[in-house]
Amino acid sequence: MSVVNKFNQKAKEYDSERRALIPCFDDFYGVAIDCIDFKKDNPKVLDLGAGTGILSQFLLEKYPNAEIVLIDLAGEMLKEAEKRFEGNDNISFICDNYLTHEFDTKFDIVISSLSIHHLTGEKKKFLIEKYADLLNDGGNFVNADQVLNPNKGVEDYFKLKLDEHTDEISEKAYEEAKIRRTYDKPSSVDFQVECLKNAGFNYIGIPYKYYVFAVFWAKK
Repeated sequence: MSVVNKFNQKAKEYDSERRALIPCFDDFYGVAIDCIDFKKDNPKVLDLGAGTGILSQFLLEKYPNAEIVLIDLAGEMLKEAEKRFEGNDNISFICDNYLTHEFDTKFDIVISSLSIHHLTGEKKKFLIEKYADLLNDGGNFVNADQVLNPNKGVEDYFKLKLDEHTDEISEKAYEEAKIRRTYDKPSSVDFQVECLKNAGFNYIGIPYKYYVFAVFWAKK
């Protein structure tokens, strides 16, 4: 079964399990939005692999007048996002592959959370270059995601520490999360920073890191 099908199956329960699976939930999503450097109150935003729209919801707290496009391959996840943002005419949805979808406009901010780690290193590099080109001058790229520690012992220890928090969800939900992890292809922080540099970003930083979770921020 593909990772898209796995997320479609989990769409209705996805949000309710996030805090247990991401013990740093508020800081992780909160810092990803707080670090954005854009002064106007109505940015044009693209959310890659938006899922149920969690990160976009955080963004609306900072930019309530933002115009946001959410794109995701998992249609059932996007249906949950549509419910979340019902009545907001500034938000639109695209069910498609963000690696191949062609946009005819540029954006002020491109965001993503817990999606890009499903791509191989080469596809991550391609994606960063693709969306760097779609950012306006001064535009921000933010990716809140899972990363790989090059030292396997450290990586295993970090995952063990995170698993200490899973008593807050059912054993069934935890086992399903473990299955979804088998689709992960996380890359190191250093590799992804290098990709951002090669894509031409002038400013790059890691404003947040918690075990396997990291926030990448870059500005043209």
